[in-house]
Amino acid sequence: MITSTKAPPVDVHGKPEQDSALHIRALTKTFGNVEVLRSIDLDVRPGEFLTLLGPSGSGKTTLLRIIAGFEAATSGVLRLDGVDLGSLAPAERRLGMVFQNYALFPHMTVAQNVAYGLKLRKWSGARLESRVNEMLEIVGLGQHAGRKPAQLSGGQQQRVALARALAYEPDILLMDEPLGALDRSLRLQMEEEIKRVHRQIGTTVIYVTHDQEEALVLSDRVAIMNEGRFAGLDTPMSLYHRPPNSFVAKFFSDSNVLQGEVRDGAVHAYSQVFPTHADFTGPVSLAVRPKAFVLGAGSSPAPGLRFRARVEECHLLGEHEQIQAHVPEIGRVIVRRDIDGGCAAGIGDDVDLFVPAASINIMRD
Repeated sequence: MITSTKAPPVDVHGKPEQDSALHIRALTKTFGNVEVLRSIDLDVRPGEFLTLLGPSGSGKTTLLRIIAGFEAATSGVLRLDGVDLGSLAPAERRLGMVFQNYALFPHMTVAQNVAYGLKLRKWSGARLESRVNEMLEIVGLGQHAGRKPAQLSGGQQQRVALARALAYEPDILLMDEPLGALDRSLRLQMEEEIKRVHRQIGTTVIYVTHDQEEALVLSDRVAIMNEGRFAGLDTPMSLYHRPPNSFVAKFFSDSNVLQGEVRDGAVHAYSQVFPTHADFTGPVSLAVRPKAFVLGAGSSPAPGLRFRARVEECHLLGEHEQIQAHVPEIGRVIVRRDIDGGCAAGIGDDVDLFVPAASINIMRD
């Protein structure tokens, strides 16, 4: 394990870093005239499952590659357990990697694939064999040790890749879109496998995805990236229910974002008013999750916002129906409802929409 004999480093605020497995400050990356990462600050806690989530081009994979050592940062501080990573080659960083394409050796057996990294680190004999068997049992592949990757399903191959990356006890496991090549059913199974293995082993994980559902299911915290910056960094529950800005509201919870103003202890929006505990005044954005809208509740006495809308599209999403409706004051809004309850609506119908004040998140963008 990489260790340092120096006193624990401190961050830019003078605080010690001993509570961080990975410490990043003011990290930037520029390709030509394009600034891909813009002054990133991040502390990853020991044993944490942190997900980097964002659309294509947001910078999440570039950040992961810099942590791994495959790219060099333009500027900034990057330390692992107090040791400067900029001076270490990728192989010296004690980081495990799991990729979308598995990167297994097709001519090797499952056991040989898992043993590969251990042999590079001079493990041998009974110690190596015991560790390979232990990892294959952890990922549920003990009976497949002698098979070749081509004889396994996609999910099983990904579990081999996971076992290989964790076998030599890396300080941090980096996972780059590991489930992107799997179908939905296998992705759901692998999400449960990854959660179980992380719970059992406790390795610090940094996980890259563009899938909001994966981030919700897997993460202790989620760092939502947009244009090279963190738009939000918090627990999945906090980001989903209390998004800090419009981008997070739209990207993470598919929220409708409306406009309003806070004054005199109330929100004023679309010629309507409802009370608020907000301790500020001025223009605000109002995030409304699709399921927060109540269809056919125009006469509700509760505080909130009411609209008359025309249904433009209806789509079945398993147990939910997604409705695209046009509100004259706003434009398009997205509504979701349970298919076995509430008011049904067809394309071209005029409907009442209501969202309770308690379900509206007020943001100062």
